[in-house]
Amino acid sequence: MSTPSYRPYRNCTVDVRVTPGRTHALGGAYRRYRVVWTVSSPGRPDGQVVSFPEQFDFLSEQDALRYGEKRAHTFIDSLFSTPQRHELDSDHVA
Repeated sequence: MSTPSYRPYRNCTVDVRVTPGRTHALGGAYRRYRVVWTVSSPGRPDGQVVSFPEQFDFLSEQDALRYGEKRAHTFIDSLFSTPQRHELDSDHVA
């Protein structure tokens, strides 16, 4: 199992875990890799925002790591692009 360290991204911690597995096909059993990515934020009481196991099998460990990191960054970007509820409420106050 591989769990590299990543620099914080937008003040969030990104953890990507890759586990080896096997898949069966016509030619036999093949090694594949599964990935789970987790985003944590120091501003939350429990720390963890989301942990997401991807449903894909990857051909290499490096492909799985890159995919998990990119998905975590995309999730964090989407959090920062969504307006906060209190900002929406203050815009509509006359």
